[in-house]
Amino acid sequence: MNPTFASTSIRLLTGFAGVFAITSTLDASDQGAPATKSQAETQAETSAPTKGIPRIQFETNLFDFGKITAVETLSGTFKFKNVGDAILKVDPPQASCECTEPKVIPDTLGPGESGEVRFTIKLDRPLNGQRMIMVHSNDPKTPNVHLTLQLDYTPLYEFNPKTLTIILPAGKEVLDSHVAVIRKDGRPLCVDRITASQEWISAAFDSSAKPEDSSAQINVTVHRPSGPPAPINATIQLWSSQVTQPLQSLPVTGEILGELAANPRSLYWVIPDFGKDKAAYPDEALTRKIELKSVLGHEVELKNVTSTVKGLSTKVVPKVPGKAFDLILKFEQLPTEFSNGKVTIETSLASLPKIEVPMTVAVP
Repeated sequence: MNPTFASTSIRLLTGFAGVFAITSTLDASDQGAPATKSQAETQAETSAPTKGIPRIQFETNLFDFGKITAVETLSGTFKFKNVGDAILKVDPPQASCECTEPKVIPDTLGPGESGEVRFTIKLDRPLNGQRMIMVHSNDPKTPNVHLTLQLDYTPLYEFNPKTLTIILPAGKEVLDSHVAVIRKDGRPLCVDRITASQEWISAAFDSSAKPEDSSAQINVTVHRPSGPPAPINATIQLWSSQVTQPLQSLPVTGEILGELAANPRSLYWVIPDFGKDKAAYPDEALTRKIELKSVLGHEVELKNVTSTVKGLSTKVVPKVPGKAFDLILKFEQLPTEFSNGKVTIETSLASLPKIEVPMTVAVP
């Protein structure tokens, strides 16, 4: 018996120009009645052995957001029910793109029980058209159900540059940068505040910005964090008091450089397959070298080199006393599984008490 959906409506409500809230109402009702069966048919069904089967039935397989702007994520729910007479098992749903993250709750339903496929769409670039979610279950009649997400997303704000790249040199504690933001429809920015995803990054409008401006300069300041040197992976968010999520975010990338530099800064180590006998492996297969150098020329003492990778030995060999070293890494026993770890070196530098080298070990 197929459902007829009484109404499906999606409304975009604007609290201010260009900002939307989304509501969705989905109602389903069954229509029609089963045909009257004859006495013979009823007796035949009663006497014949039967086996229950699960059946998955969604209230709708389409979610239309319409035109969207000034939001960073969209979310929604597809509701379904087990209308069969056996246990329904649903596999983890698969999305057609990485920007969509779906999950099913619950994944096992008895007859008459209801579930949901919840989804979130990340809007980090313009999106127009359809995105799909495939739901596979043990329903023998409909093992695969395709759910469709329809949307037309255009970012309300544009950054220049689109990604802010910052390199904080060794010996420098603070670095200032800036980025321009433009509201594409020409109206006032309507941005109440600016935040950063890391506490050591601050951002604010330039003092020359006015409330009625449709574009402005954002000044960004990066302070050296307390941790060891590392790549920068952060965002700067624009906010309005009328919404509960950022209007838009600017990616911030780059690196914090320390007085002691490692080359390479990270290691991806592929172990070849020469069998299970370690003696069959040449030294170059189980040995790697990392160069450590004092960037500012200050003398440094290295000590307490440790590794979280099983079976890996470490040794520091001076090249230029106090200023340049080779860190020799060697597997004393064959690694047997793919693993992620790091090598940590303590230093005598007050600005850099330790340096870490991340590493990944890939085995056959």
